[in-house]
Amino acid sequence: MDLALIEAIGKLELMVEKDEPEADAYAYLKSEIYPLLQEPDITVPMVFYRVVSRLMEKVAAAKKESIRSLELPTVADIFRVYTDIGDMKPQRWAVLVGELVQKIIEIDPSVEEQDPAVVEGKLTTCDTMLADLVESWKVLSLSKTTLAPDNEMTDGFWFPRLDTFSLKKFSGQGNFPAALSSIFPQYYPKHLGAPVAVLAIATYALLLDVQRSNLDVRRSASRFVSKIAYLISFVNFREEALRKEISNTFPAIKDYVMERWPDIKAQLKDRLESMTTSAGQAKSNKPLYSANHGGINPGYLGSRLNHGYLTRNTSEVDKTWQRFVGSEKDIPLEKAAELRMYPDLFDFFIHTRMALNQPDHAIAALNTLRKVGLRPTMKTWNSMLDGCKKARNVNGLKNVWAKLAGSGMKLDTKLWTTRIAGLIESGDIESGIRALEEMTKLWNSRSKDENTTAVKPTIEPINAALNGLVRQNQVSAAESLLAWAGRQGIEPDIMTYNILLARFVQDGRAEDVQRVFAMMQGAGLSADEATFTIVLDGAFSMIDPDEIEKQTRTIISMLGHMKAVGLEPNLQTYGKIIYRLLRLGDEASNGIKVVLSHLWGHGYELSPHIYTMLMEYHFSRNPPDLDAVDSLLQRRRVLDYDSVEDNILYDRIIKGYALAGQSSKALEYYYKLSAAGATVILPTQIELLHSLLRDDRVNDARDMVANTRRLFEESDRASDEVESARFWGHRFWQVAFSNGLMEERDAAAHASS
Repeated sequence: MDLALIEAIGKLELMVEKDEPEADAYAYLKSEIYPLLQEPDITVPMVFYRVVSRLMEKVAAAKKESIRSLELPTVADIFRVYTDIGDMKPQRWAVLVGELVQKIIEIDPSVEEQDPAVVEGKLTTCDTMLADLVESWKVLSLSKTTLAPDNEMTDGFWFPRLDTFSLKKFSGQGNFPAALSSIFPQYYPKHLGAPVAVLAIATYALLLDVQRSNLDVRRSASRFVSKIAYLISFVNFREEALRKEISNTFPAIKDYVMERWPDIKAQLKDRLESMTTSAGQAKSNKPLYSANHGGINPGYLGSRLNHGYLTRNTSEVDKTWQRFVGSEKDIPLEKAAELRMYPDLFDFFIHTRMALNQPDHAIAALNTLRKVGLRPTMKTWNSMLDGCKKARNVNGLKNVWAKLAGSGMKLDTKLWTTRIAGLIESGDIESGIRALEEMTKLWNSRSKDENTTAVKPTIEPINAALNGLVRQNQVSAAESLLAWAGRQGIEPDIMTYNILLARFVQDGRAEDVQRVFAMMQGAGLSADEATFTIVLDGAFSMIDPDEIEKQTRTIISMLGHMKAVGLEPNLQTYGKIIYRLLRLGDEASNGIKVVLSHLWGHGYELSPHIYTMLMEYHFSRNPPDLDAVDSLLQRRRVLDYDSVEDNILYDRIIKGYALAGQSSKALEYYYKLSAAGATVILPTQIELLHSLLRDDRVNDARDMVANTRRLFEESDRASDEVESARFWGHRFWQVAFSNGLMEERDAAAHASS
């Protein structure tokens, strides 16, 4: 394996020396060399770092010249590699991220949707670039590391926690760059300084700019936004200082940032007032997110709206709208400015109202959107069409489309696809097929002036129609549709074949399944993970659960078929197989060993989800298979407590050991999790407490109770009265007090709270 790595590095070095395209060399690094680096006990030669450093210099230079290139890696991916080789330099990062920020600012959001280069997929979109900007901050925020898998590096936002003690010296001093630098302990302060500070302000401004940002990217950067907002207010960063720093670092973005600065300061002021108001409301048991006060919480409102939609509770949707907008007739200017920050929520309301067959309410939401100063986008209209589709409202679909077609707005493939799918899934198959033919006719007969409704037919609307036909058992019509698409020169893609496979597997039509695979090979298409999930579901559904040997043969055969068509199974595939096997109970052990051997033999490591499934299986056996548990834990090289899945895994480990009578091991993992700042839920702690008491380890039990109490009192949740009452009211504290593990006065205080 070491020799294979050296040979691959030699090939990469040759590509760099011959000035082969940077994108090709980078792709070779990621696809051929990175998998080798993940092999256990691999020796990474020093030449690797030298060659990759030379490559990334060229890649970064090319990206700077063509920041919107789709062929080159993202800015975040570039600096992931720099982090891997231990050569992450904030100064270099700031240069390329500064170029990214400047290009985002230069794009006019009102015309980007009509930009031919964007429509034809030749340039990166503004949304993608903004997401790349957020990912770039994640990479800068990482501790220095080497060769960590991408998903482990930036899963969640790793923006540093604020050390309020260290920040005290910057309070009110106006020195934002110094305060920001102080929370990146992995870098010398002078290596960040003004350039990174200015980019933090510019990123903050872009994320709050509703014309350029969107709800998804704001959610992904919520920790960044909250920390930057805190620092700006904490140090009292002033306009004159900001203007000076921008002029000295990135003058090209000065006009945009300074134009946004008054709004930023106003939002920060509203944020502080909103926090004060919300705290007061919580104490008086008033609604926390009242529409009459500031502090719209998009996550909370979106959750309530989604719940109302899923339960078809129109009353809950009405209340959520009232909390969001308040009075539709009289919207103050300040409220309108706040509402303009959440165009995606308006789209969600419009979709929900249409999906619940409330077109009048949907139109009212559309009118309110316009009233506060927003314009309906193609996404807005697509939300309305999709809502009609969900409600099976054929007339609504036709009416909305008629308005769109007559509006003069430039339509796109998504709108046509939603229209066609909606008509077919609503039962009007004839109109859906006619819409496809209309799409083709408009495109073929478009004039030089170009009809705004004309969009080039692609496989996406064909797949949407195909899926609708298959769902309605119109399989022969679906095959006729594919033949028609072929006559139009529209080639099927992997999704097309997956739609057909799902139906043929469900019907047990083995010959047709093989025919589809032959068609895929003839078209030069490789199966994807979804393909084999479909086949896997079908294979397991047709085998008697008692035929364990046949189950194992099926797994081995399926993995072989995957390899034959050039597809290596990924962790999702392995996870699905293991889940299926575990449902067989104690008889699954042989099949699981086969899958794990195959998985490890191909260089994969188990995901936290797979570890959790296996741990629960081994702990549930009678007696618990503790040797298997210990063996699995020895393979888990890094304890990463920052993701939700990891917390669930270690929670199951603590509970499993406790119930198995292994109180020492359970307590060991409890303290490891606590030291990492993660929370062990109280139902699990009760099991650990009982285990310690059964072993007569009273002092250890008392220390654990004290530690749990301390962790909660130091957490943000302790200031929430509802959360605090729920925590102290848990049965865990009753068990602790009844066994003499708490002081009487403490127990009384907690009981009263």
